[in-house]
Amino acid sequence: MAMAWQVSVFIENKPGRLEKITAVLEDNAINIRAMTLATSSGGWGVLNMLVDQPQKTKDTLCASGHPAALREIVVVEMTDRPGSLHAVLALLAKTGLNIENAYGTVLREKKSAILVIDVESVTVAKVKETLVKAGVRLLEDLAIYSI
Repeated sequence: MAMAWQVSVFIENKPGRLEKITAVLEDNAINIRAMTLATSSGGWGVLNMLVDQPQKTKDTLCASGHPAALREIVVVEMTDRPGSLHAVLALLAKTGLNIENAYGTVLREKKSAILVIDVESVTVAKVKETLVKAGVRLLEDLAIYSI
């Protein structure tokens, strides 16, 4: 199974900072599939993005002065109905695997949803193994980037 990647950007919490990042992405024909932004009271935050071209995104953002990093993630496809998310999370909780960050989006045309799971890098393989053994569908990188 191929790897899926998230782009994480360290961002100052000031007006226009997020727009500067999206301008770089637009100028380089990079499409955001899903994102989450978490800021702290210290005036800084982390923007996590699922994009169609992760390596290009990281390289382009770094070249334009925006500190960015790639992080391996697990992307799960679920049916878009109540309880689907809980089933995945309950499975991971039973095995003691901790989620550091997660975000999702709905794919209306497919009547499904995806969940991006960010875990400690040492447990990515264990999370994948646990989910696959339970019959949970993981998305491969090419499917993710063409969503």
